[in-house]
Amino acid sequence: MHPDHELTFAEAIATHHKAPEFKPHDSAHEYYQTSLLSAVMQGVYDGNVSIGELLKHGDFGLGTFNALDGEMIVIDRVAYRLTGDGKAEVADDNALTPYAAVIEFEPDFSLTLDNPIHKGPFEDGLDALAASHNLFYAVRFTGQIGHIKYRNVWRQTRPYKPLLEVVKSQAEFELSDVTGTILGFRCPNYAVGIGVPGYHLHFISEDRQTGGHVLDYTLETGQIEIDHTSSLHLELPETQAFSDADLTAGADSGDIAKAESE
Repeated sequence: MHPDHELTFAEAIATHHKAPEFKPHDSAHEYYQTSLLSAVMQGVYDGNVSIGELLKHGDFGLGTFNALDGEMIVIDRVAYRLTGDGKAEVADDNALTPYAAVIEFEPDFSLTLDNPIHKGPFEDGLDALAASHNLFYAVRFTGQIGHIKYRNVWRQTRPYKPLLEVVKSQAEFELSDVTGTILGFRCPNYAVGIGVPGYHLHFISEDRQTGGHVLDYTLETGQIEIDHTSSLHLELPETQAFSDADLTAGADSGDIAKAESE
């Protein structure tokens, strides 16, 4: 851990304190992703990578399950299914995913949050701390959350609708004064269609009973941890649905932002 970890988030922002100079990571630190977000946007909800295989590549991450059967969060090498009714359950190793991203999380920057901060200023602050906006970052907050709004999708049936249609009937939840973890990735803007440009975050409560895809939040106090990677591995599904998908249409940045934030 970098020796500057005793800084608070506010102090780091006030002094424009950047993350430490990059040190080369070994291959275990690659950002491993199965399929493309542009495929999910177009309704490609079935993949052939199992949760067991996914966890060989990382102990931290997020994604979804085949048939869009709930959101996924990976924390401490355990994958949780965050179901349409807002509940969290440990995923079966044999379950399959059409889209997920994981990393071996070894943070090279850690800060303490000791004052409340809303989603927008918090993410702007993280951007200000980043040594480069052209790399991939993994971010984790653990602590007290003043308010959080999150969503979960319901299992879909064929013929699958595009994601923008699915999220119109998503289940949304709100909690106040909850302890838990928010984690995910910051993808560069040029990675549109690979992932979500900017921050893609999922939440799980400390008791591992509820969670979902994060829409909005206010953080109170806790620990912020940041890892970076310059190694990207894409595992593309060899399925007919993926081969037939119009991935260019699915990579529209406006549609992605709408699907992820509403």
